[in-house]
Amino acid sequence: MTYKDLPKRKKGKTKRLIVASSLFLLQLALLSIGLSYLNIFMIPVYVLFEVISVLFVIKIIYSDANPTYKMSWIIFLFAIPFYGLLLYSMWGRGRYPRAVRKKIEHLKHVSEKIYPQKAETYFKLMGSFPQYQRTALLLQNSGFPIYDNTKTVFYPTGEEFFEALIAEIKMAEKYIYLEFFIISEGVMWDMLYSLLKEKAAAGLDVRLMYDDFGCISTLPRHFNTELEKNGIKCLVFNPVIPFLNNFYINYRNHRKICIIDGYTGFTGGVNIADEYINIVQAYGHWKDSGVMLKGEGVCSFNAMFYQMWEYATQEGKMHSRPALTSNFSSQKINTDENNAFVQPFADGPLNNPRNPAEMLYMQTINEARKYIYLTTPYLVLDNEMITALKLAAQSGVDVRIITPGIPDKKYVFMVTRSFYRELLKSGVRIYEYTPGFIHAKNVVCDDDSAIVGTINLDFRSFYLHFEDGVWMCGSQAVLDVRDDFLSTLEECREVTYGEWKKWPWYIKILQVILKLFAPLL
Repeated sequence: MTYKDLPKRKKGKTKRLIVASSLFLLQLALLSIGLSYLNIFMIPVYVLFEVISVLFVIKIIYSDANPTYKMSWIIFLFAIPFYGLLLYSMWGRGRYPRAVRKKIEHLKHVSEKIYPQKAETYFKLMGSFPQYQRTALLLQNSGFPIYDNTKTVFYPTGEEFFEALIAEIKMAEKYIYLEFFIISEGVMWDMLYSLLKEKAAAGLDVRLMYDDFGCISTLPRHFNTELEKNGIKCLVFNPVIPFLNNFYINYRNHRKICIIDGYTGFTGGVNIADEYINIVQAYGHWKDSGVMLKGEGVCSFNAMFYQMWEYATQEGKMHSRPALTSNFSSQKINTDENNAFVQPFADGPLNNPRNPAEMLYMQTINEARKYIYLTTPYLVLDNEMITALKLAAQSGVDVRIITPGIPDKKYVFMVTRSFYRELLKSGVRIYEYTPGFIHAKNVVCDDDSAIVGTINLDFRSFYLHFEDGVWMCGSQAVLDVRDDFLSTLEECREVTYGEWKKWPWYIKILQVILKLFAPLL
């Protein structure tokens, strides 16, 4: 597919972002004036706020939140009187409204019947790869079954991923379900939209869901209405409401899923925006990746989409429920990989256990015997993940991480680099992708297993966002992830501990400060 002669991406829609930001700042300004007035005329008010802050700190200490996350809020509460308390009460509570929690519990109960559990596949994995018994059981206990009879294809670039996605959509016969964090008007969207309209006009069930915050500067406000007029069912996930007490604004749908006829599924790091296929290069060359599944494993993607679609609706019952089962789940897949397994999984408040994505990452790191390679655009780790990486490196495992050479967010890049020192001292090798920005979120371990999905190595992915991914074992796709990592290394610059020691002292101080509040960024 060639994009050189296609028109450039359209300008972003910044009006909504400006309006929302202005309203947030206006509310903060009014609160600041009110707090200043109280502080001038009523000194006891200050003492009252300090007492309330202490009570909140006690609440935080006894909560089940991650210790690093708790420490950041405690420091924030004491470092910035009034405002620390204000911001924590708005965005730090981490608890959903009662109505939302009841809806989640309902979906958990309904979903138990959607995911097909096949004990024989699990025992087959134990016979072929006994070292991954605990990994498979971890995901299975989180509600995500293991499958064989599934073909996997890894795409090392966004261009190849999008080309395959378009080809599969053209062959769709019954339905197309799409779920993305970012959609931006431009060449990529125009090609996709044209196909979706064509399929909807032909009578297919076409559905699209996108995150409102992810698209706040890329799409007009009533973009979904236009799609509905063209026969595409559309949902906007968690619409942005510029109100200070809207703590739910933190919880975004970061997933990227496409399901075609219940038989073919896609996921990975690729959103629908021109930079993902390098039509525009705002941050140098954009390196991304994705994976396609064909066969039984797509059943889990169907269930994930159903959960999120119903969760995002405002009605108690959905008026138009998506298809829940694979049309071809019993069909034998044409593949020679008899001992290949997949476990698609999701993370977020719809899951019973806490943070299945982070637990899977840690389990994979702990199981590594020869090597573990990771790519991530953001590296913002908690103490548990740092300990797992250090322990692996100090135990003789070859641990390597690729991060961007050109960041999309400079302050996050500064935070990412603040974690280098501790990892480098322990023998973890870190590389920066010199041609530009690496957005791929991949893990590969010992030539046997790999994870491809939407999960960044940061607090937002592990604790706040809805995410998804695929754990793969014993397939050619695992080796393709490995080969892609090794070939990408040739375009990277290794950062050594000796180099880190030569960085300016003021940069190191700034990194220490940012690291204190890293979980809140």
